[in-house]
Amino acid sequence: MKTSKSYYVCQLLGSLLFFGFIFISGISTKEGEIDFTHETILFFKSMVFSLLASHFLLRAYIKKHLSNNQPSLKTYSLAIFFAAIGTTLANIIWGLSFGDSEKSYFSVQYILMNVSLNLFLYAIWSILYLAITAIRERLKLRQQLRDHELASLMNQINPHFLFNSLNTIRGMIFEDKDKAAELVTKLSTLFRYNLSTDTKAHTSLGAELEVCQHYLAIEDIRLGERLKVNFSVSSESKTAKIPTMGVLTLIENAIKHGIANLQKGGTVNLTSKVENNTLLVEVSNPFCQDLVKSGTRVGLKNLQQRIGLIFGVQGKLTQTNTNETFTVSLTLPFEIA
Repeated sequence: MKTSKSYYVCQLLGSLLFFGFIFISGISTKEGEIDFTHETILFFKSMVFSLLASHFLLRAYIKKHLSNNQPSLKTYSLAIFFAAIGTTLANIIWGLSFGDSEKSYFSVQYILMNVSLNLFLYAIWSILYLAITAIRERLKLRQQLRDHELASLMNQINPHFLFNSLNTIRGMIFEDKDKAAELVTKLSTLFRYNLSTDTKAHTSLGAELEVCQHYLAIEDIRLGERLKVNFSVSSESKTAKIPTMGVLTLIENAIKHGIANLQKGGTVNLTSKVENNTLLVEVSNPFCQDLVKSGTRVGLKNLQQRIGLIFGVQGKLTQTNTNETFTVSLTLPFEIA
């Protein structure tokens, strides 16, 4: 819920609960015949006055005089006092205009009772306002830190991917200059595609697979018939939210550490489906443990961190190694991108 909307909802619910309790308590303690119309009018009058005073006097004074958003006892005390006096004056004017003509609205007892009740009401309001504001600021700061960390990770993954791609081209220069030139063209197409889209921390699986096709076109030139790809993607899963360049990282990892090291190559299998409101993405490839070169593993570490920041504990990345087949699985809560 947006901050402004949540504020007004809390204002209304708080006033209803507070004055509703007073209304019910007041009626239950009265003896004899009760004028419900009169009591209801007083209930709504009190609620409206408190809403107006808390918003236009109490909150307005706090926001105007609070320096650097730091809580100040003096500022809150003066705000509570002005709001209490303002509400008391409004009650006196109401009483003189619509109240009991025999009742003395300027009596010390009536004024003290009104001021005391309003001071208590606005003190409670201020404590709640201060607590909710503090919680909101902490959540806002936490979100900013998370966004900053995600941005840092995104800035890390792009150079990593470029580094690996340039290494691929470098190795091809000495084998086939024409293919190396074609690789450069494909790589420029891929990065033009990335730059033309709005770089965000997350994207849809369908959009991610389009980027993967550009990358696979590069690897197809380098590996030729040694590289085979088998995608089995459900239509529902294409709309799912995933970390940007997440699946691309898995495919790149499968080719670099698996297919590229095998003389006969192999098949990269990608499956995705949605089950029980959970997105399941699996990328598997044949590999030979003895031929796997040690690397920085920046891609998978980076992806695991981003999954944690975006999805929390609900997002998981798991790796399994069975029968010379390496499998990486993404388990993410299903959310429309």
